[in-house]
Order: sequence, then C-alpha cells, then structure tokens
Amino acid sequence: MGPLDVATPGAHKILLRERALPDPDALIERIRAAHDAGRPAALHCVSRTELVMAAAALAAAGPHPGDRIEHASVAPPELVDLLAALPVTVVTQPNFLRERGDAYRREVEPRDLPWLYRCRGFLEAGIALGGGTDAPFGSPDPWLAMQAAVDRRSAAGVALGEREALSPERALALFTSPAEAPGGPPRRIEPGARADLCLLGRPWKQARDRLDARDVAATLCAGAILADGSETP
Repeated sequence: MGPLDVATPGAHKILLRERALPDPDALIERIRAAHDAGRPAALHCVSRTELVMAAAALAAAGPHPGDRIEHASVAPPELVDLLAALPVTVVTQPNFLRERGDAYRREVEPRDLPWLYRCRGFLEAGIALGGGTDAPFGSPDPWLAMQAAVDRRSAAGVALGEREALSPERALALFTSPAEAPGGPPRRIEPGARADLCLLGRPWKQARDRLDARDVAATLCAGAILADGSETP
C-alpha cells in the first residue's frame, strides 16, 4: 500500500439545496444519527437560507466534535453570530473570490457582496476556520486560495470584502491543520511526526509575499516524495 491508500470514516456529508430543503425534523435526526455513529456532520451551505437551516439543525441536534459548515458562502453578521454560539468549524474556499469574483459582482445581491467567503470575520467571532479549494469545482491549487484569502481580489483585480483579508501566515494556517480537524492547531514538524511536508525553495519571509506554487521544491506524504517541483512552471 502507498502513503495515500489508507481510508478512514470521515464526517457525514449533508448537501443542502435551497430549492429543495429537507424537512427540519428529518435533518435533525440525520445529524443525530451521524453523531450516534461517532461521526461529525458536514453541512454544505452556499446561501443565507441554507446556512440558517444548518445552524438551527446543529443547535437542535446537539454538539459533536468536528461538526462543520462547508463553504458558508454568504455569511452576514447575524448568521456568524448563530454559528459562534455553536461548537462548529467553517471550511471556506477563498479561491472562488479569484475564480468567480467578477461573476459574483454581476449576479450576487449587493447587500451580500461584503459577506462572501469570509475569513477574518469568522476568526474574530471565535469560529474555527479551515480552508479548501472544492476541487474539481475550483482550482486544486491551495496557493491560489491563500493568495485570495490575503488580497481578496477577483481575476479582474476588484476587491471583495477587503476587511475579511488574512495575513499570509493565517492564510497558510487554513491548510496546515489536520485533515480530521480542519481549523484546529496547525500540525507541528518534530522528530517522530508523520512526514507530511511541503518544502519551499526560498525562505518563508520571501515566499509569503507572493504565495505561489512555483516556490514549492518538494511535496512529501508519509515520507514519500509525491512531487519534486520540477513539473511546476
């Protein structure tokens, strides 16, 4: 078996669709059943309505370590307050600001533009925050997502929710927490730890200024080299 051939049960994924929302009681029971099986719930939410339903259902079902909201694409202050009252993690995809931001400017209600794919607002509310790319629906490049978390700019260079920007260090931390605990403390490099590493070809004090995949010299998983950076343009 290779370093990526081990599978373990993860969170129970629940996809909410605003046009076909489940019965609230059925959703609560589904979350409770996942908890009873020792699994957290991961609720996919891309609208205000979906996020309200997810927060209400999690509150009614009761807490479980690892419960999370995926995307939380639109999260105005009143909904952040609802999430802050729960022991829940948000896993966000700031790369969509870069990839789809110009379409959002045309299609999203103006009142919601400041609250798209928030970052700093969740952290300031005390909500654990992890990062993802939603590949294949988004670019699989985490460095692109880190760039967007820092500059909050669309492909055309227009800023979206500038107050939500993160420092390069905090943007990196979105992607360095354990897979089973997104948003938790970043994994530490120390003797005896699993050798899951991304090695840079330049000092961090230089790499932080551009957060570019071209600075990656090698990627290792469980000590095995998966990529050595030679294929990166």
